[in-house]
Amino acid sequence: MAHDDRAQKMATIEKFYQLTSVKDFEGFLALCTDDVHMSIPYQLPGFPNSADGKDQIRQTSSAVDRYERYAMWVTKIEPLLDSDSFLVETKGDMVVESTGRPYRNDYLNIFRFRDGKICEWVSYHDPVKQLVAFGYTEVPVPAES
Repeated sequence: MAHDDRAQKMATIEKFYQLTSVKDFEGFLALCTDDVHMSIPYQLPGFPNSADGKDQIRQTSSAVDRYERYAMWVTKIEPLLDSDSFLVETKGDMVVESTGRPYRNDYLNIFRFRDGKICEWVSYHDPVKQLVAFGYTEVPVPAES
């Protein structure tokens, strides 16, 4: 039973990225709890670095409109000791609309579930790759947190 539960959660994570890649925000939000927490540390200024709840996440969804092409996929899922938590490696392949530059990055994500739905995801990436793709020539000063 526990194995089936983990397999279902892993399939949900795969589906989450499939829906993200086609910019189906309502589809991936349907996989989440109403109070889902998103955190993306080390974001560039002007990009969301956190959001609480589906409504706030919807408000951040326009950030992906900065990309002509937007694709993310799972390369590895590792269940953690807590049966509701997973370490997920993903890759992204995008093109920045304003610069025409490719943006490829590797991501390390933590997903947590509650009642079979995603209640938290944290995504870490290499911000230097993002800086280059967006044409920054110097490191921007981060906003106060």
